[in-house]
Amino acid sequence: MIDEYTLFYLKWIEPVKKLLLKNSLSSTYWSKQCDSPGWYSWSGLAFESVCYKHINAIRNAIKLDADALPYTWRYTPKALSENNGTQIDLLFDRSDDAITLCEIKYTNNPFVIDKAIARNILDKKDIFTKSTKTKKQLFFSFISAHGLKNTPYSEDLVDTVVTLDDLFC
Repeated sequence: MIDEYTLFYLKWIEPVKKLLLKNSLSSTYWSKQCDSPGWYSWSGLAFESVCYKHINAIRNAIKLDADALPYTWRYTPKALSENNGTQIDLLFDRSDDAITLCEIKYTNNPFVIDKAIARNILDKKDIFTKSTKTKKQLFFSFISAHGLKNTPYSEDLVDTVVTLDDLFC
């Protein structure tokens, strides 16, 4: 099931339902949860789910033709291989002999691409190219609720940025 409220209920309400009904949770319970690793993980999955439901809005924000086919992609290396695995959250295979790779990230502020994340993006592109043996030109789009902070890395690596506002325009 990919309903955001159901995911929220099962992760955050059901485990403490009895305490909620007794009104016996600490007044700081929810504010502490909003800063926990579990909250960030759930937020990311819920944001990805929203993005997948708004593929056409993403396609429009990136200015792709309607025939650009959306996919997700994952590479898992063979056992005992020294190769790294990776996943592409969303990609658009385009009719103009190009592919737009998309990274989806949820943060409360504009996302910051630092040196380590830049390396990860370059590795993803490299693994994708080698694994698929594609000859198509690759573009990179970043989908983030609050956009990207301008850094030298983001300027060099990211062709387009899609925000939460783009999903609901």
